[in-house]
Formats: sequence, structure tokens, C-alpha cells
Amino acid sequence: MKSLFIIPLVITLSACGPSPAPHKIAEPQREALEKAKQVEGVVLKQAAEQASAAENN
Repeated sequence: MKSLFIIPLVITLSACGPSPAPHKIAEPQREALEKAKQVEGVVLKQAAEQASAAENN
């Protein structure tokens, strides 16, 4: 009778171990997105400078 209680208890406790760390699958995509946003800022700034230079001529 004790084994009917102990076996499920051991199985349950062995399943409660620490979970593995999640993989950073999307990290390269996030880095690429941040870099693209930085480049977009530079492009928009240069476009505004060109537009103001064209208006001044």
C-alpha cells in the first residue's frame, strides 16, 4: 500500500525540477530591427537636410 503512495509522489517530485532557460530565438531579429530603426533615423535626417538645402537654392 505504501508503494502506491510513494511511486506517484516520487514521479511528481521529479517532474518539478527547475525549467531550462528559454532560448533567445528572436534575438538576432530584434538586433536587426533596432539597427534598421537607427538607419531609418539617419536616412530621414539626411532627407530633411536635402529638402531644406533644395528650398534654400
